[in-house]
Amino acid sequence: MSQKSYEVFQKVENKATLLQSYWDNFKDEIIRHLPRSYYAEIDALSTNLDTALEILIEELRHPTLILATTGTTSSGKSTLVNFLCGADIVPTAVSEMSAGAVTIEYSQEKTLIIEETPGALWECGKWPSIPESEIYRLLEQVMLAYIDNKKDNPSLAYPKFLIYYPFRLLKEYERNLPRGVRVKMLDLPGLSYVGDESNMEVIKQCREALCLVTYNSQETDPQKIKSLLLQVVEEVKGLGGFPKRMLFILNKIDVFRNDRNWTESEKRFVEKTTNSIKNELTEQLGEYKKDIEELKIIKLSTLPALLALQIQSSNRNDSNIACRDADLKCGQLIEENILEDLPRKAENWSSQDRIRVAEDLWQKSYAEEFQQYLNQHISQHFPKLVIPQAIERFKVAAGNSIEQWAVQTTTGCANNNSYFK
Repeated sequence: MSQKSYEVFQKVENKATLLQSYWDNFKDEIIRHLPRSYYAEIDALSTNLDTALEILIEELRHPTLILATTGTTSSGKSTLVNFLCGADIVPTAVSEMSAGAVTIEYSQEKTLIIEETPGALWECGKWPSIPESEIYRLLEQVMLAYIDNKKDNPSLAYPKFLIYYPFRLLKEYERNLPRGVRVKMLDLPGLSYVGDESNMEVIKQCREALCLVTYNSQETDPQKIKSLLLQVVEEVKGLGGFPKRMLFILNKIDVFRNDRNWTESEKRFVEKTTNSIKNELTEQLGEYKKDIEELKIIKLSTLPALLALQIQSSNRNDSNIACRDADLKCGQLIEENILEDLPRKAENWSSQDRIRVAEDLWQKSYAEEFQQYLNQHISQHFPKLVIPQAIERFKVAAGNSIEQWAVQTTTGCANNNSYFK
Protein backbone atom coordinates (compact mmCIF):
# COMPACT_ATOMS: atom_id res chain seq x y z
CA MET A 1 0.00 0.00 0.00
CA SER A 2 1.24 3.51 -0.80
CA GLN A 3 2.61 5.89 1.82
CA LYS A 4 -0.35 8.14 1.09
CA SER A 5 -2.76 5.39 2.10
CA TYR A 6 -0.84 4.73 5.32
CA GLU A 7 -1.12 8.44 6.11
CA VAL A 8 -4.89 8.33 5.60
CA PHE A 9 -5.25 5.53 8.16
CA GLN A 10 -2.97 7.40 10.59
CA LYS A 11 -4.95 10.64 10.25
CA VAL A 12 -8.23 8.88 10.96
CA GLU A 13 -6.71 7.19 14.01
CA ASN A 14 -5.42 10.54 15.27
CA LYS A 15 -8.89 12.06 14.88
CA ALA A 16 -10.40 9.14 16.79
CA THR A 17 -7.99 9.78 19.64
CA LEU A 18 -8.79 13.51 19.58
CA LEU A 19 -12.48 12.70 19.79
CA GLN A 20 -11.86 11.04 23.15
CA SER A 21 -10.20 14.18 24.51
CA TYR A 22 -12.98 16.40 23.13
CA TRP A 23 -15.57 14.28 24.88
CA ASP A 24 -13.60 14.28 28.14
CA ASN A 25 -13.37 18.09 28.05
CA PHE A 26 -17.04 18.43 27.18
CA LYS A 27 -18.04 15.98 29.93
CA ASP A 28 -15.93 17.78 32.56
CA GLU A 29 -17.46 21.10 31.60
CA ILE A 30 -21.10 20.13 31.39
CA ILE A 31 -21.13 17.84 34.42
CA ARG A 32 -20.52 20.88 36.62
CA HIS A 33 -23.89 22.26 35.49
CA LEU A 34 -26.00 19.08 35.67
CA PRO A 35 -27.82 17.40 38.55
CA ARG A 36 -26.37 14.12 39.86
CA SER A 37 -29.25 12.28 38.19
CA TYR A 38 -27.41 12.76 34.88
CA TYR A 39 -24.16 11.15 36.05
CA ALA A 40 -25.21 7.57 35.30
CA GLU A 41 -26.13 8.52 31.72
CA ILE A 42 -22.78 10.26 31.22
CA ASP A 43 -20.85 7.29 32.63
CA ALA A 44 -22.71 4.88 30.33
CA LEU A 45 -22.00 7.09 27.30
CA SER A 46 -18.33 7.29 28.27
CA THR A 47 -18.06 3.51 28.62
CA ASN A 48 -19.71 2.95 25.23
CA LEU A 49 -17.45 5.54 23.63
CA ASP A 50 -14.31 3.97 25.11
CA THR A 51 -15.32 0.54 23.83
CA ALA A 52 -16.30 1.83 20.37
CA LEU A 53 -13.06 3.80 20.04
CA GLU A 54 -10.98 0.77 20.99
CA ILE A 55 -12.74 -1.25 18.30
CA LEU A 56 -12.36 1.55 15.73
CA ILE A 57 -8.62 1.94 16.40
CA GLU A 58 -8.16 -1.84 16.26
CA GLU A 59 -9.92 -1.90 12.87
CA LEU A 60 -7.71 0.92 11.62
CA ARG A 61 -4.54 -0.81 12.77
CA HIS A 62 -5.68 -4.24 11.53
CA PRO A 63 -8.12 -3.47 8.72
CA THR A 64 -10.11 -6.16 6.94
CA LEU A 65 -10.22 -6.31 3.15
CA ILE A 66 -13.30 -8.14 1.89
CA LEU A 67 -13.62 -9.40 -1.67
CA ALA A 68 -16.99 -10.76 -2.76
CA THR A 69 -17.59 -12.73 -5.93
CA THR A 70 -21.01 -12.68 -7.49
CA GLY A 71 -22.45 -12.51 -10.98
CA THR A 72 -24.66 -14.05 -13.61
CA THR A 73 -25.68 -17.69 -13.82
CA SER A 74 -22.85 -20.09 -14.72
CA SER A 75 -20.44 -17.20 -15.15
CA GLY A 76 -17.52 -18.98 -13.48
CA LYS A 77 -17.50 -17.05 -10.21
CA SER A 78 -16.72 -20.15 -8.15
CA THR A 79 -13.79 -20.89 -10.46
CA LEU A 80 -12.68 -17.31 -9.87
CA VAL A 81 -12.71 -17.99 -6.11
CA ASN A 82 -10.60 -21.10 -6.68
CA PHE A 83 -8.20 -19.07 -8.82
CA LEU A 84 -7.82 -16.48 -6.05
CA CYS A 85 -7.30 -19.33 -3.56
CA GLY A 86 -4.93 -21.21 -5.85
CA ALA A 87 -6.74 -24.53 -5.36
CA ASP A 88 -10.05 -26.32 -6.01
CA ILE A 89 -11.99 -25.85 -2.80
CA VAL A 90 -15.32 -24.42 -4.02
CA PRO A 91 -17.46 -26.79 -6.16
CA THR A 92 -18.01 -25.97 -9.82
CA ALA A 93 -20.27 -27.57 -12.42
CA VAL A 94 -21.70 -27.02 -15.91
CA SER A 95 -25.05 -26.09 -14.37
CA GLU A 96 -25.44 -23.58 -11.54
CA MET A 97 -23.73 -25.18 -8.56
CA SER A 98 -23.37 -22.44 -5.97
CA ALA A 99 -25.88 -22.71 -3.16
CA GLY A 100 -25.41 -20.73 0.00
CA ALA A 101 -22.70 -18.37 1.13
CA VAL A 102 -19.05 -19.35 1.39
CA THR A 103 -16.77 -17.15 3.49
CA ILE A 104 -13.04 -17.81 3.22
CA GLU A 105 -10.72 -16.17 5.74
CA TYR A 106 -6.95 -16.26 5.46
CA SER A 107 -5.23 -18.64 7.86
CA GLN A 108 -2.24 -20.94 7.76
CA GLU A 109 -4.42 -23.71 9.24
CA LYS A 110 -7.05 -25.25 6.95
CA THR A 111 -10.43 -25.55 8.68
CA LEU A 112 -14.02 -25.96 7.47
CA ILE A 113 -17.08 -24.92 9.47
CA ILE A 114 -20.60 -25.69 8.25
CA GLU A 115 -22.85 -23.47 10.34
CA GLU A 116 -26.09 -24.60 11.93
CA THR A 117 -28.97 -23.15 9.89
CA PRO A 118 -32.75 -23.53 10.35
CA GLY A 119 -33.97 -26.89 9.03
CA ALA A 120 -30.53 -28.02 7.84
CA LEU A 121 -30.72 -31.45 6.15
CA TRP A 122 -26.96 -31.93 6.12
CA GLU A 123 -24.20 -32.44 8.62
CA CYS A 124 -23.06 -29.30 10.39
CA GLY A 125 -19.89 -28.92 12.43
CA LYS A 126 -16.19 -28.15 12.36
CA TRP A 127 -13.44 -30.01 10.49
CA PRO A 128 -9.91 -28.85 11.46
CA SER A 129 -6.74 -29.69 9.48
CA ILE A 130 -8.83 -30.67 6.47
CA PRO A 131 -7.33 -31.17 2.96
CA GLU A 132 -8.61 -29.27 -0.08
CA SER A 133 -10.26 -32.33 -1.63
CA GLU A 134 -12.32 -32.94 1.50
CA ILE A 135 -13.41 -29.29 1.68
CA TYR A 136 -14.58 -29.58 -1.91
CA ARG A 137 -16.42 -32.87 -1.27
CA LEU A 138 -18.26 -31.65 1.82
CA LEU A 139 -19.31 -28.36 0.19
CA GLU A 140 -20.55 -30.21 -2.88
CA GLN A 141 -22.48 -32.67 -0.72
CA VAL A 142 -24.24 -29.90 1.22
CA MET A 143 -24.93 -27.76 -1.86
CA LEU A 144 -26.52 -30.68 -3.71
CA ALA A 145 -28.63 -31.52 -0.65
CA TYR A 146 -29.86 -27.93 -0.56
CA ILE A 147 -30.57 -27.79 -4.32
CA ASP A 148 -32.43 -31.14 -4.23
CA ASN A 149 -34.64 -30.15 -1.28
CA LYS A 150 -35.22 -26.43 -1.87
CA LYS A 151 -38.06 -26.95 -4.36
CA ASP A 152 -40.15 -29.01 -1.94
CA ASN A 153 -39.10 -26.93 1.05
CA PRO A 154 -39.05 -23.23 -0.02
CA SER A 155 -38.38 -22.05 3.52
CA LEU A 156 -35.16 -24.08 3.76
CA ALA A 157 -32.35 -21.69 4.76
CA TYR A 158 -29.25 -21.35 2.63
CA PRO A 159 -26.24 -23.28 3.95
CA LYS A 160 -23.41 -21.15 5.29
CA PHE A 161 -19.77 -22.19 5.13
CA LEU A 162 -16.72 -20.69 6.81
CA ILE A 163 -13.34 -21.82 5.51
CA TYR A 164 -9.96 -20.91 6.95
CA TYR A 165 -7.36 -21.30 4.22
CA PRO A 166 -3.91 -19.90 3.22
CA PHE A 167 -5.21 -18.53 -0.07
CA ARG A 168 -2.93 -17.22 -2.78
CA LEU A 169 -4.56 -13.79 -2.95
CA LEU A 170 -2.93 -12.50 0.24
CA LYS A 171 0.47 -13.92 -0.68
CA GLU A 172 0.21 -12.22 -4.07
CA TYR A 173 -0.75 -8.77 -2.81
CA GLU A 174 0.46 -8.55 0.78
CA ARG A 175 3.37 -6.29 -0.17
CA ASN A 176 0.77 -3.67 -1.19
CA LEU A 177 -1.36 -4.07 1.93
CA PRO A 178 -0.76 -2.65 5.40
CA ARG A 179 0.95 -4.85 7.96
CA GLY A 180 -1.60 -6.75 10.03
CA VAL A 181 -4.33 -6.62 7.39
CA ARG A 182 -7.01 -9.30 7.48
CA VAL A 183 -8.39 -10.60 4.19
CA LYS A 184 -11.49 -12.64 3.51
CA MET A 185 -13.53 -13.60 0.48
CA LEU A 186 -17.26 -14.14 0.08
CA ASP A 187 -18.62 -16.40 -2.65
CA LEU A 188 -22.31 -15.67 -3.20
CA PRO A 189 -24.56 -17.72 -5.50
CA GLY A 190 -25.90 -14.76 -7.44
CA LEU A 191 -28.98 -12.68 -7.99
CA SER A 192 -31.54 -14.76 -6.09
CA TYR A 193 -29.27 -14.78 -3.05
CA VAL A 194 -28.73 -11.03 -3.05
CA GLY A 195 -32.49 -10.54 -2.86
CA ASP A 196 -32.96 -13.00 0.01
CA GLU A 197 -33.81 -10.93 3.07
CA SER A 198 -33.08 -13.88 5.39
CA ASN A 199 -29.38 -13.48 4.68
CA MET A 200 -28.99 -9.78 5.35
CA GLU A 201 -25.89 -10.19 7.52
CA VAL A 202 -23.85 -11.73 4.70
CA ILE A 203 -25.35 -9.29 2.20
CA LYS A 204 -24.28 -6.44 4.50
CA GLN A 205 -20.71 -7.76 4.46
CA CYS A 206 -20.88 -7.91 0.68
CA ARG A 207 -21.93 -4.27 0.57
CA GLU A 208 -18.73 -3.47 2.45
CA ALA A 209 -16.63 -5.46 -0.02
CA LEU A 210 -14.85 -4.96 -3.29
CA CYS A 211 -17.26 -6.95 -5.45
CA LEU A 212 -15.96 -8.95 -8.40
CA VAL A 213 -18.97 -9.27 -10.70
CA THR A 214 -18.52 -11.99 -13.33
CA TYR A 215 -20.24 -12.02 -16.72
CA ASN A 216 -20.49 -15.09 -18.96
CA SER A 217 -18.78 -14.22 -22.26
CA GLN A 218 -19.82 -17.55 -23.80
CA GLU A 219 -23.49 -16.62 -24.00
CA THR A 220 -24.50 -15.73 -27.58
CA ASP A 221 -28.32 -15.72 -27.51
CA PRO A 222 -29.45 -12.04 -27.73
CA GLN A 223 -32.35 -12.53 -25.31
CA LYS A 224 -30.16 -14.32 -22.79
CA ILE A 225 -27.49 -11.65 -23.16
CA LYS A 226 -30.10 -9.00 -22.34
CA SER A 227 -31.24 -11.08 -19.37
CA LEU A 228 -27.67 -11.49 -18.12
CA LEU A 229 -27.06 -7.77 -18.46
CA LEU A 230 -30.18 -6.97 -16.42
CA GLN A 231 -28.96 -9.47 -13.80
CA VAL A 232 -25.68 -7.56 -13.57
CA VAL A 233 -27.57 -4.29 -13.05
CA GLU A 234 -29.72 -5.91 -10.37
CA GLU A 235 -26.57 -7.24 -8.71
CA VAL A 236 -25.19 -3.72 -8.45
CA LYS A 237 -28.47 -2.29 -7.17
CA GLY A 238 -28.90 -5.15 -4.70
CA LEU A 239 -25.42 -4.65 -3.30
CA GLY A 240 -25.91 -0.97 -2.66
CA GLY A 241 -25.50 0.55 -6.11
CA PHE A 242 -22.00 1.92 -5.60
CA PRO A 243 -20.03 1.34 -8.84
CA LYS A 244 -16.60 2.11 -7.36
CA ARG A 245 -16.93 -1.03 -5.28
CA MET A 246 -17.47 -3.10 -8.41
CA LEU A 247 -14.98 -4.71 -10.76
CA PHE A 248 -16.70 -6.23 -13.78
CA ILE A 249 -15.08 -9.31 -15.26
CA LEU A 250 -15.82 -10.65 -18.73
CA ASN A 251 -15.10 -14.26 -17.83
CA LYS A 252 -14.56 -17.19 -20.23
CA ILE A 253 -13.23 -14.67 -22.74
CA ASP A 254 -11.14 -17.42 -24.37
CA VAL A 255 -14.28 -18.49 -26.29
CA PHE A 256 -13.27 -16.05 -29.05
CA ARG A 257 -10.00 -17.87 -29.64
CA ASN A 258 -12.02 -20.31 -31.79
CA ASP A 259 -12.77 -17.58 -34.35
CA ARG A 260 -10.53 -17.15 -37.37
CA ASN A 261 -10.07 -13.45 -36.63
CA TRP A 262 -10.41 -13.84 -32.89
CA THR A 263 -8.71 -10.57 -31.95
CA GLU A 264 -11.34 -8.58 -33.84
CA SER A 265 -14.20 -10.72 -32.50
CA GLU A 266 -12.98 -10.30 -28.94
CA LYS A 267 -12.46 -6.56 -29.36
CA ARG A 268 -15.98 -6.06 -30.75
CA PHE A 269 -17.52 -8.12 -27.95
CA VAL A 270 -15.65 -6.25 -25.22
CA GLU A 271 -16.57 -2.83 -26.63
CA LYS A 272 -20.21 -3.78 -27.15
CA THR A 273 -20.61 -5.40 -23.73
CA THR A 274 -18.79 -2.58 -21.95
CA ASN A 275 -21.08 0.00 -23.54
CA SER A 276 -24.16 -2.08 -22.73
CA ILE A 277 -23.19 -2.48 -19.07
CA LYS A 278 -22.41 1.21 -18.68
CA ASN A 279 -25.63 2.27 -20.46
CA GLU A 280 -27.80 0.02 -18.30
CA LEU A 281 -26.06 1.11 -15.12
CA THR A 282 -26.42 4.78 -16.07
CA GLU A 283 -30.11 4.30 -16.78
CA GLN A 284 -30.71 2.54 -13.45
CA LEU A 285 -28.18 4.43 -11.31
CA GLY A 286 -27.99 7.88 -12.86
CA GLU A 287 -26.62 9.46 -9.67
CA TYR A 288 -23.37 7.55 -10.26
CA LYS A 289 -22.95 8.57 -13.89
CA LYS A 290 -19.38 9.86 -13.49
CA ASP A 291 -18.24 6.73 -11.64
CA ILE A 292 -19.91 4.51 -14.25
CA GLU A 293 -18.13 6.30 -17.09
CA GLU A 294 -14.79 5.50 -15.42
CA LEU A 295 -15.56 1.80 -14.92
CA LYS A 296 -13.05 -0.60 -16.42
CA ILE A 297 -14.25 -3.98 -17.62
CA ILE A 298 -11.61 -6.70 -17.16
CA LYS A 299 -11.04 -9.72 -19.42
CA LEU A 300 -10.29 -13.09 -17.85
CA SER A 301 -10.62 -16.84 -18.38
CA THR A 302 -10.59 -18.29 -14.90
CA LEU A 303 -10.32 -22.00 -15.72
CA PRO A 304 -7.11 -21.87 -17.82
CA ALA A 305 -5.70 -19.34 -15.34
CA LEU A 306 -6.34 -21.74 -12.45
CA LEU A 307 -4.93 -24.69 -14.39
CA ALA A 308 -1.79 -22.67 -15.18
CA LEU A 309 -1.20 -22.41 -11.42
CA GLN A 310 -2.05 -26.02 -10.64
CA ILE A 311 0.17 -27.43 -13.40
CA GLN A 312 3.13 -25.93 -11.56
CA SER A 313 2.09 -27.41 -8.21
CA SER A 314 4.84 -29.10 -6.21
CA ASN A 315 2.36 -31.94 -5.59
CA ARG A 316 2.93 -34.27 -8.55
CA ASN A 317 -0.57 -35.77 -8.39
CA ASP A 318 -2.22 -32.33 -8.41
CA SER A 319 0.02 -31.29 -11.27
CA ASN A 320 -0.90 -34.43 -13.25
CA ILE A 321 -4.62 -33.80 -12.80
CA ALA A 322 -4.19 -30.19 -13.94
CA CYS A 323 -2.20 -31.34 -16.99
CA ARG A 324 -4.97 -33.75 -17.99
CA ASP A 325 -7.62 -31.06 -17.51
CA ALA A 326 -5.59 -28.57 -19.53
CA ASP A 327 -5.24 -31.10 -22.36
CA LEU A 328 -8.96 -31.99 -22.35
CA LYS A 329 -10.58 -28.62 -21.56
CA CYS A 330 -8.12 -26.02 -22.83
CA GLY A 331 -6.33 -27.78 -25.67
CA GLN A 332 -7.57 -25.20 -28.18
CA LEU A 333 -5.69 -22.51 -26.27
CA ILE A 334 -2.31 -24.20 -26.25
CA GLU A 335 0.03 -23.29 -29.09
CA GLU A 336 0.23 -25.96 -31.79
CA ASN A 337 4.02 -26.16 -31.64
CA ILE A 338 3.77 -26.88 -27.91
CA LEU A 339 1.06 -29.51 -28.40
CA GLU A 340 3.14 -31.28 -31.03
CA ASP A 341 5.97 -31.73 -28.54
CA LEU A 342 3.81 -33.11 -25.72
CA PRO A 343 3.63 -36.83 -24.90
CA ARG A 344 0.17 -38.32 -25.48
CA LYS A 345 -0.31 -39.02 -21.76
CA ALA A 346 -0.34 -35.82 -19.69
CA GLU A 347 1.28 -37.67 -16.77
CA ASN A 348 4.38 -38.07 -18.92
CA TRP A 349 4.85 -34.36 -19.55
CA SER A 350 8.30 -33.23 -18.47
CA SER A 351 8.91 -30.33 -16.13
CA GLN A 352 9.79 -28.17 -19.12
CA ASP A 353 6.59 -29.25 -20.91
CA ARG A 354 4.55 -28.22 -17.90
CA ILE A 355 6.23 -24.84 -17.66
CA ARG A 356 5.61 -24.14 -21.35
CA VAL A 357 1.91 -25.10 -21.12
CA ALA A 358 1.40 -23.17 -17.88
CA GLU A 359 3.02 -20.01 -19.27
CA ASP A 360 0.95 -20.25 -22.47
CA LEU A 361 -2.35 -20.66 -20.57
CA TRP A 362 -1.41 -17.88 -18.15
CA GLN A 363 -0.78 -15.46 -20.99
CA LYS A 364 -3.88 -16.38 -23.02
CA SER A 365 -6.21 -16.29 -20.03
CA TYR A 366 -5.25 -12.65 -19.30
CA ALA A 367 -4.40 -13.76 -15.77
CA GLU A 368 -1.42 -11.42 -15.48
CA GLU A 369 -3.41 -8.38 -16.63
CA PHE A 370 -6.20 -9.26 -14.22
CA GLN A 371 -3.80 -9.60 -11.28
CA GLN A 372 -2.05 -6.34 -12.08
CA TYR A 373 -5.32 -4.45 -12.29
CA LEU A 374 -6.73 -5.99 -9.11
CA ASN A 375 -3.44 -5.26 -7.33
CA GLN A 376 -3.51 -1.65 -8.52
CA HIS A 377 -7.17 -1.19 -7.57
CA ILE A 378 -6.69 -2.56 -4.06
CA SER A 379 -3.56 -0.50 -3.48
CA GLN A 380 -5.15 2.70 -4.76
CA HIS A 381 -8.56 2.38 -3.10
CA PHE A 382 -7.83 0.41 0.07
CA PRO A 383 -8.70 3.25 2.50
CA LYS A 384 -12.01 3.87 0.71
CA LEU A 385 -12.82 0.17 0.87
CA VAL A 386 -12.26 -0.03 4.63
CA ILE A 387 -12.44 3.27 6.55
CA PRO A 388 -16.04 4.40 5.79
CA GLN A 389 -17.45 1.11 7.12
CA ALA A 390 -15.31 1.24 10.26
CA ILE A 391 -16.48 4.78 11.00
CA GLU A 392 -20.11 3.84 10.35
CA ARG A 393 -19.86 0.96 12.83
CA PHE A 394 -18.35 3.36 15.37
CA LYS A 395 -21.20 5.84 14.88
CA VAL A 396 -23.81 3.13 15.34
CA ALA A 397 -22.05 1.81 18.46
CA ALA A 398 -21.48 5.14 20.22
CA GLY A 399 -21.10 8.24 18.08
CA ASN A 400 -24.77 8.79 17.21
CA SER A 401 -25.98 8.33 20.78
CA ILE A 402 -23.39 10.79 22.15
CA GLU A 403 -24.26 13.38 19.52
CA GLN A 404 -27.99 13.05 20.23
CA TRP A 405 -27.46 13.17 24.00
CA ALA A 406 -25.16 16.18 23.81
CA VAL A 407 -27.57 18.15 21.61
CA GLN A 408 -30.64 17.28 23.68
CA THR A 409 -28.94 17.92 27.01
CA THR A 410 -27.29 21.21 26.10
CA THR A 411 -30.51 22.42 24.47
CA GLY A 412 -32.44 21.48 27.58
CA CYS A 413 -29.91 23.21 29.78
CA ALA A 414 -29.99 26.32 27.66
CA ASN A 415 -33.77 26.45 27.93
CA ASN A 416 -33.62 25.96 31.69
CA ASN A 417 -31.32 28.64 33.08
CA SER A 418 -31.62 27.23 36.56
CA TYR A 419 -29.05 24.56 35.64
CA PHE A 420 -26.42 27.24 35.13
CA LYS A 421 -27.09 29.24 38.28
